[in-house]
Amino acid sequence: MTVALANALRKGWFAFTNAEKGNNYTRADRLERKVTSYCQDISTADETIKVVKETTKGSKCVDALARTLNSSKKTSKLLDWSCKGAEFASKAVNPLLCVAAGARVLNAEDKKSSFIQEGLAMGAMFGVEGIIKSNLGLAGKSAKYVNNKFLLNLATKTKTFLATTKFLNKIPTNRLTGIIKAAIFVIGSCTAFAAGQKLGKVITKNTTEKDFQEKKLLKEQMQLAKLMEGQKTSTTNFVG
Repeated sequence: MTVALANALRKGWFAFTNAEKGNNYTRADRLERKVTSYCQDISTADETIKVVKETTKGSKCVDALARTLNSSKKTSKLLDWSCKGAEFASKAVNPLLCVAAGARVLNAEDKKSSFIQEGLAMGAMFGVEGIIKSNLGLAGKSAKYVNNKFLLNLATKTKTFLATTKFLNKIPTNRLTGIIKAAIFVIGSCTAFAAGQKLGKVITKNTTEKDFQEKKLLKEQMQLAKLMEGQKTSTTNFVG
């Protein structure tokens, strides 16, 4: 139950935050956030059902309902599609977050800097989420580290740290376990995103951002010179 509860809580939290961002009409990725929130709502409902089933294990009413549901899935295409939809929604969240990041890049004035910042933020977030999932036993596909030396090294050091400190053994094995795991995942995910974005800003500050600002200033100076030249010509023609 603890894993299902952790998954339900973390997905529910991100569904809420994405819904809030989706309602912000100033955001470039508003639509993508709305769709992501909807998918996370479906996935949260699916995890919540698992929590209920595990909490009421042995209950004749719930067992009968589960048998009816499994039987109905075989005979009802609509119900079968709904269950498959929950599975698809769960898998669609990360790709949708990438699409949202792409929308932010496309709408940014300085696209090169935005691309670097968003890429590092998303990469750090997915990488840390994968490490947390694999160590806390949370559902979902974990990130593959084999082709990324930094993440592979981070994952190895994390496992070594957890084994040395016996941190996981300190997490209580009761109903609070799911809440604690969900909190660790949410905090880790948000921190990693912020850290990746911050690193991106440090990298771009004296490179792409500086280049963009110089080109922007030059363009504005050329436009101003052209405008002044036009005004000068108009004044000369009027006097003449």
